[in-house]
Amino acid sequence: MNKNNDDSENNDLIDIETSHEEEQDFQEKKTVENNELSQGGNLNEESIQNDNDDTVDIENDEQEKEEIPSEEQSDEEMSDIYRNLVEGALYAAGKSLSIEEISTKMNISKVEIEKLLNELLEIYNNRSSAITIIKIGEKYQMQIKSEYSDKISQFAQGGAISEKYLRTLTIIALKQPILKSIVIKIRGSGAYEHIKYLEENGFIVGIKKGRSAELSTTDKYAEMFGLPRDKQEMKKIMVGQLGIDQKS
Repeated sequence: MNKNNDDSENNDLIDIETSHEEEQDFQEKKTVENNELSQGGNLNEESIQNDNDDTVDIENDEQEKEEIPSEEQSDEEMSDIYRNLVEGALYAAGKSLSIEEISTKMNISKVEIEKLLNELLEIYNNRSSAITIIKIGEKYQMQIKSEYSDKISQFAQGGAISEKYLRTLTIIALKQPILKSIVIKIRGSGAYEHIKYLEENGFIVGIKKGRSAELSTTDKYAEMFGLPRDKQEMKKIMVGQLGIDQKS
C-alpha cells in the first residue's frame, strides 16, 4: 500500500512539473510571437513610410517638371505669342494705337512692336478676311474691309470703322468746321451715306448752315483716336501723323 501511495505521489509531482514546463514553453512562445508581431508592425510602418516617401519624391519630380521655365520656348514660338498679343491689343482697343503705347503697356521694345505690326499688316492683307489692319500716320488700327462695310456697318457700336468712313471722317477732322456740301464734292455722292453713318455713331455733329450743314468732330472721335479735344491742336497732330503739307 505504502509503495503504491509513493508511486502515486511521484506521478503527481511529475505531472505538476510537466505542467509547469508546458506553461513556461507556452509563455515563451507567446512572447516570441508578440515580438514577431511587434517587429512585423514596425516593418509595415517602415514600408508604408517608404511608400509615402516614394510618392512624395514622385510628386516633387512632377512638380519640378511643371515648373520648368518657358525659356525653353523657341524664338519663333515667342514671336508668335507677341504677335498675337499685339493683334489682340488692336482688337480690344477699338481705336488706333501707336507703337509707343503698345510698347509701354506690353513692356516690349519699340523695334519689336514695329516688326510685329508690319508682319500683321502683311498677314491681314494676304488672308481672306473681312478684317484688315491699316496704318494711319504713326498709328495702327483694325478695320472692316471696304467691300464688306455696307453689310457689317449696321452692327457697329462705335468700334472699328471701315476704310471708306474713315477717309471721310479724316477729311472732316482736318478741315473742320466744314460744310457737308464740300465734303460731298471731295468724296463723291457716297459721302451722304458716310456722313449719316458718322453722325449716327457719334463721331461728328452737324449744325445747320444755310442750305447745308457745318460738320465737326466730337469728343468721342478725339478719345477714340487719342487726339486732343481742341480742334486746332487736333489738326496739328493729324497733319504731323499723316505727313501732310499743312498748306494743302
